[in-house]
Amino acid sequence: MTDPGPTNSDGYRLGRDYAAASRLNLQHFMYKDAQGFLLHPVIQTNLRHKQESRETGSKDLLHVADLATGTGLWLFDLVKSPEVNGLDIQYHGFDISRALFPHDAWLPKNVVLSTSNMLEEPPQSLHGQFDVVHLRLVLSLIRSDSPKPIIQHIKMLLKPGGYVQWDELDPFNHYDVLTPNLDSTAPNMTATFQKIKDLADWSWIARLPETLLEEGFQTAVQYPHEPAPEMFKAWAHMDLCLAEELSLNWNGRDDEDGKAWRQLIPKAYEEADNATGAGLRIRPTVTIARKPL
Repeated sequence: MTDPGPTNSDGYRLGRDYAAASRLNLQHFMYKDAQGFLLHPVIQTNLRHKQESRETGSKDLLHVADLATGTGLWLFDLVKSPEVNGLDIQYHGFDISRALFPHDAWLPKNVVLSTSNMLEEPPQSLHGQFDVVHLRLVLSLIRSDSPKPIIQHIKMLLKPGGYVQWDELDPFNHYDVLTPNLDSTAPNMTATFQKIKDLADWSWIARLPETLLEEGFQTAVQYPHEPAPEMFKAWAHMDLCLAEELSLNWNGRDDEDGKAWRQLIPKAYEEADNATGAGLRIRPTVTIARKPL
């Protein structure tokens, strides 16, 4: 979810937004590689059952929403995926700003991108309109707060019986710096990612199924997904970019703690090279839950 705000005269803020867009696009493919799917198989089966159950001759479409859609890449990838072959779906992407959206002229005919704030109640026209609501990597919006405002927003969007799929990283439980040699260490990479753990109380992520049940959802389950070891370096590079972005967004460009954090990052990149071979083992989580019928 990107709010670019005003652009500085030197283009600094704009450049950061473009860098974030590039990171999000690459992160999408890495997340997909770790998960092995875009839509959880349970949700795929539910959508097919819904379409098969339609009355003969009905032209009603299924509706899938992607919150904090950014560049819209998850939607564009899903449109072409075998996971949804034969399904009649209208796709909707929402974000707080249009800054990262492609121009409408380049969009697939069954994709619409609009602005919306997931921390507020959605417009009445969107209530109960979606069979699936997907969102990914919004932990920086919640920090140590409760995810309940976002869950309530999702619940309003969903049709009865609709599913939410929430893809998230969990710095507390699934964030390990590894080296191939037990005698070697990566102190700068470890310290860099420890800063992310220290930024906020991320415990809400592991409790997400419990919180969804508290908010009236059913069958809430969370699944961690294990990336292949050859991806550990790629994940390390990706989250070193994220660390720099967080240090700027949360600490500020001139904050001394932020500067000290950023000084660790070049040394962490060196530790990821072959001499040390350090990598980041991340197990992305996927949480699904169903709104009652």
